[in-house]
Amino acid sequence: MTKKQEWFSLAQASLKLERGSTYVSVWLRRHPNELPSEMLMETGKVKLISEDGIEWIKNHIKKEGVLVSSEVANGDQHLEVTILVSPS
Repeated sequence: MTKKQEWFSLAQASLKLERGSTYVSVWLRRHPNELPSEMLMETGKVKLISEDGIEWIKNHIKKEGVLVSSEVANGDQHLEVTILVSPS
């Protein structure tokens, strides 16, 4: 038996992610063809996203944050350390 999927407008999805009302719409424009197509449905000018699609975006938002953090941490590795020795 297949799970019945619930669908949301992009604005509703944004609010479920606790973001501004245009967040998902902008995210989809910035990341074209990343979201699996079965998670997005277009009817005329209206786009709907499945509950699984919202969860997929939520998981990829976390990954982006981790990548940014890692980049900063990697940059710190290359700082030079200066050891100061006091005269005895």
